[in-house]
Amino acid sequence: MSDFFGDVVAELRSILARLQDIDFWPPWDLAGEIVDLVASAVNVAVNPPDPSPDAVEDARAAWRQVDQRTDGAVDDLEAVPGAVPATAWEGESASAFRSSVREARQRIATIAEATAAIDPALVTLGEAMGEARAKHADARARLTPHLSISWGNLTPWGLVDLLRGIVGDVVAAVEDLVGAYEDAAAALTTADQVIRTAVDGIELPAHLPSGVSPVDVVNAWDDDRGPLGGYTLEAYDDAYAALTPQERAAVDAALAAADSDLERAHILQAVASGMSGTTLANYVEQLATMSREEIEALDPLANATRTYDPTTGQYTSPYQQPDSTTCGSSTLVMSRMLNDPAYALWMQTGYDPATGETDGRSPADRFADEALAMHDRTNGLLDRDGNPQLPYPQQIGTWPWNLANEMNAGDGSGVPGAEYGVDIVDPDRPDSTYDAIQHASEDGHAVPFYVGDDHIARHIVLVTGTDGDALELYDPASGDTYTVTRQRFADGELDVAGWDQAWFGVVPTG
Repeated sequence: MSDFFGDVVAELRSILARLQDIDFWPPWDLAGEIVDLVASAVNVAVNPPDPSPDAVEDARAAWRQVDQRTDGAVDDLEAVPGAVPATAWEGESASAFRSSVREARQRIATIAEATAAIDPALVTLGEAMGEARAKHADARARLTPHLSISWGNLTPWGLVDLLRGIVGDVVAAVEDLVGAYEDAAAALTTADQVIRTAVDGIELPAHLPSGVSPVDVVNAWDDDRGPLGGYTLEAYDDAYAALTPQERAAVDAALAAADSDLERAHILQAVASGMSGTTLANYVEQLATMSREEIEALDPLANATRTYDPTTGQYTSPYQQPDSTTCGSSTLVMSRMLNDPAYALWMQTGYDPATGETDGRSPADRFADEALAMHDRTNGLLDRDGNPQLPYPQQIGTWPWNLANEMNAGDGSGVPGAEYGVDIVDPDRPDSTYDAIQHASEDGHAVPFYVGDDHIARHIVLVTGTDGDALELYDPASGDTYTVTRQRFADGELDVAGWDQAWFGVVPTG
């Protein structure tokens, strides 16, 4: 079952177990115990399953309004190229403008496709919530008469019969309460999956930074992937405001002079990451010397793929863990690459914008050396920030809480300023951890998580994004990327590097 209402259902099931375990002899003190259990059930189930059908209908109305406004925007954009005839504006800039407008129109049109899927899902959800709420109200009404019990002059055997009947009625009512919440949870899970998939198909960012061409941002945006994925767009405005006036002027000039939307996107990502001063200036200058293909290769996940090496007869990846114990270290290196564009530039090209120097090693060698150095740090007495941590034997991997320390550290592997903690997977409610990982990923975080068998965690991978209601992940064992569905996660059938069970997720705590 989904984690929706999980705590309520767990408490009701505990009450059910106590009711079903009642010993009816001697009966004299039993009435008070039954009344207490009824009162507990009534209090636990005090709120009907949310959202209400009216709230669902309000959501439908809001989506319909979005759809109507989008239709108008698409119509307006469709008319733009024709409003500027080719005879009035010719050349490359005119062609680029018309192409950019067409792409923006196509992206905005994806909202209509999403609303077409979301509307019937909300209709079904509203109906299901109405039925679940009616079931909840009926069951709760059947409980309240038993908040007190009187038996007059009944014999002990007559009292036992009375109490058996009452307990039978109460058990049936509590079972219906559980059913009401579970029905609502199932309906919410189905709607949630449909809506996530539909929204994932909208090819527009959720935030547009100030002072930057919206069309440029929209055309460079690629869901939660690439330089404008993650936290970039949300963090850009504050990071830009923290720059000096001279640095802001330099950023504005670089954005204006950039040869492509992709180059602009990488400049935005650099600013959003907190890059400034000489490092930012060197980074922007280096971008200006690179071809589009070279800039595309700065995306760490673009290189996290296996290719066949005819000289060795093997498939290899530059971002593969260097030995059998550095899976956690490799996920931390990859996470830092995703969150720190200066680090990613150095890893891929060897150029370090902080120093202006170039490292002559290959990307694979740099990655391997960084993973080994990371392993020394995560398993030592002190973390990156110099705080004490549990020293952990390197031969058995990386302790989850030490990995979280590295995600939290300044210049570490997490999103700057975020705090991370360890979420232990509850085998009875794996959806809870799945939801925590999914929400963190949608908010722009790379999420390390531990997988293994039924007995122990054995391997660490990195969730790098979402695809509808599925997780996209990087596996350091192969250096490649994969997709894991919610169902496989919940059923313990991950099939990641030979391991099926999820054990821990290292997720943001704020």
